[in-house]
Amino acid sequence: MTIDQASTVALIGLIAGTLGGIAGVGGSVLILPALHIVFSPFLFGESPDPQIHHAFMAAGMTVNVAVSIPAAWRHHRQGAVRTSILPRLILSHLLAIVIGVQLSNLLSGGALQILLAVALMLYCFWNLRMLARPRRRNFDGTGRVERASTPRLAACGFSTGLLGGVLGLGGGFLLVPFLQLLCNLRLKNAIATSSAVLCLTAGVGATLKLATLYQHDQSVAHALSLAACMAPTGILGGWLGAKWVHKMPVAAVRLVMTGLILLAATKIL
Repeated sequence: MTIDQASTVALIGLIAGTLGGIAGVGGSVLILPALHIVFSPFLFGESPDPQIHHAFMAAGMTVNVAVSIPAAWRHHRQGAVRTSILPRLILSHLLAIVIGVQLSNLLSGGALQILLAVALMLYCFWNLRMLARPRRRNFDGTGRVERASTPRLAACGFSTGLLGGVLGLGGGFLLVPFLQLLCNLRLKNAIATSSAVLCLTAGVGATLKLATLYQHDQSVAHALSLAACMAPTGILGGWLGAKWVHKMPVAAVRLVMTGLILLAATKIL
């Protein structure tokens, strides 16, 4: 990588970490489409091997660990992590990530790129629909009764972990809304708990993806160099995002993040 490319990749880590920490999602939901834009004719004029997407996935999943740990710690100090439901969520999420990564290795980088773009667009449209609904509850969840039963938690963990493993996203971008819809968690608890789950499961997915890059003729060193550029700024961003989530309008941040993801998804199609 050139200095300009490395600086741009580091900036991606900062933005992804900050927005990820605020919204409770892994940074790769922004990192993957951003890397495709950086290493393409759109910016630096490169025409990479379509299989490079597997290396981008490995780098993004590695950064997920760096982003989620400080965010989860900040949320925990705020008392927002629902520790009582973590074991059930982590077990199902971890199993699904392993299966999802193995499934991703059966697909070409080009196919995964298209799946990623479609999934991100669907997520954005759903998120916009949720943001457009009349606000019925306060952010603190006043009047909300949780339904965090084991079957509901297992469904949340497995479905989001499977999709996250296939797409290289960690699953947090879906885990937050699933915890709200299926388990009726308040938003701040869903965000905090999602970060805690990711910091304990993302490392397994990243390690497995890195270990299988040889199947696609991709370099582990290249994936780790990308992650090394993004991890320090991602850590800073994750810490700041988790701090700000309790002080700023989350709906506004999610709207901005949705717009960025939608724009990036259209660029990688």
